Amino acid sequence: MELGYNYFTNQPVFKKIIIINIVIFLLPLVSNTFLFLFNLPQINIIKFFDLHPNFNEIITSPWTIVTYSFFHIDFFHIFWNMLILYLVSDYFLSFLNNKKFLEIYFFGAISGGLLFIISYNIFPAFENSFSPLIGSSAAVYSLLIFVCAYFPNTIINLIFFNVKLKNLGLFYVILSLIQIPFSNAGGNIAHLGGAIYGFYYAKNYNSLKSPLDIFFKSFKKINVKPKNKINNQVEIDKILDKISKSGYESLSKKEKEILFKNSDKN
Repeated sequence: MELGYNYFTNQPVFKKIIIINIVIFLLPLVSNTFLFLFNLPQINIIKFFDLHPNFNEIITSPWTIVTYSFFHIDFFHIFWNMLILYLVSDYFLSFLNNKKFLEIYFFGAISGGLLFIISYNIFPAFENSFSPLIGSSAAVYSLLIFVCAYFPNTIINLIFFNVKLKNLGLFYVILSLIQIPFSNAGGNIAHLGGAIYGFYYAKNYNSLKSPLDIFFKSFKKINVKPKNKINNQVEIDKILDKISKSGYESLSKKEKEILFKNSDKN
């Protein structure tokens, strides 16, 4: 047990989230297997954590605006979400810190949930439709679109061809948009909600106040940053702007070293 705990605590934040998602996915399956073997009634745990578009359900279960993002329908649902999360996060944390990662991930999930709720209550197509929402796709899309919007001209290799991140992000947004009438309407709407937050965060990164900082502002003392730290941050911001315009490959060896040394992993 201690070995497992130590392994978990030593993992980067995105791997911790992946592990938590996998454990939560497996727990109901394993528990229901034992209930079946002992001829006991199986329990649908997900119904306590999925997100319903009905306002009465939301008022009585407000935690579901976040918890829905930790449950998945089947193996392929969680597999593709965790694969994209792994690929995007590995790239994301090369430049930015854990705090930004968590903000974009969780507020992306909330934004996806809110757009899902609003859409199911204003569009006639969803009248009398109360299908609940589960899955981490909105949170994953938020991170994906943030990376694509913040480093739009960075080129990545997709095995058979190279593509700019901005074009990759646009492809995923259009794909979710056109799939709404055909399948998983609520899930695709949530994708768009997460994507909107990721795009907004990327375009307002230097001026946007952290939602977590605003929330905890009344509980924190305001500290004056040392002058050298301010200078470092200015230099880092210039490097990040250069990446945004020309891609990571345009950085000099010195700029890469500065970015690595000043990367906040806490």
